[in-house]
Amino acid sequence: MMFTSQQGNMLVVFFIAHLLSDFVLQTLGMVKNKQWLALPMFMHIAVVFVSTGILSNQWVASFFIALAHYGIDGSKMELQKRFPKQVLSFFLLDQLAHVLIILAVWATVWHIWPLLLSAFTLPFTNYKMSLILLSYLLVASPLGFVIKFATMHIAQYRHKNITEEENIKVENGGKLIGIFERIIILTLVLLNQYEAIGFLITGKSIIRFADKNSDLKSEYVLVGTMMSYALAILIGVVVKWLLAM
Repeated sequence: MMFTSQQGNMLVVFFIAHLLSDFVLQTLGMVKNKQWLALPMFMHIAVVFVSTGILSNQWVASFFIALAHYGIDGSKMELQKRFPKQVLSFFLLDQLAHVLIILAVWATVWHIWPLLLSAFTLPFTNYKMSLILLSYLLVASPLGFVIKFATMHIAQYRHKNITEEENIKVENGGKLIGIFERIIILTLVLLNQYEAIGFLITGKSIIRFADKNSDLKSEYVLVGTMMSYALAILIGVVVKWLLAM
C-alpha cells in the first residue's frame, strides 16, 4: 500500500464532500447566477467549506479547498463568457482542477508529497502499467485513423441523402462510439470477460436493426465496426501475452 487506510479514507471523504457540494447541493440557480462577488457564488463556496469540514474534520484543509474552489469556479465562469461553445471542455478542466487541488491538500495534510508524485509517475516507470496505458491510448485514437483509412474506398457511398453538416455530426458520433467500444472491449479482454463482448456486439446489433435509416446499416458501418472489434480484441490478447511474460 502506498498509503494507510486512514490516509486513504480522508481522500475518499474529500471527494465525497466535493461531489455533494458541486453536484448534489449546488442548485441550478447557483450555477446560472455565479459571479465573482455574487451571493450564489458565496453560498456555493460556503457549502464546499462546511461539507468538507464536517465530513473530514479538517477545517484548515477545508478552507484552502474552498478558497481554491472559488478561484477555479470564477475562472471557469470568465472563460465560458469568452468561449460559450466550449462548455464540455471547461467542465472537464474545472473538475480536473478540483481533483488536483484536493490531492494537493490531502498530500500536504499527511506530508506524503513524494508518495503522490511517485503515484503520478508510476504509469511511466512500471512496465505493466506502462504497457496497459499504451494499449488504451492505442485503441482510443490511432486505431480510429487506421479504420478510417481502411474504409475510405467505400466511404463515398455513405450518407448520400444528408447534408455535409449532418454527415460531419454522424461521423463525429461514430468516432466517439468507436472509441468507447474499443476501450470497453480492451477492458473486457484484459479481465478475461470474453462472454461480455458477445453481449456488447448483440446489443449494438439490436440497436442497428431497430434503426430504420438504411445509411447506418451500410457496408461502411459494418466493415468499420468489425475492424474496430477485431483490432481491439487483438491488442488486448497481445497485451495479456506480454503481461504474462
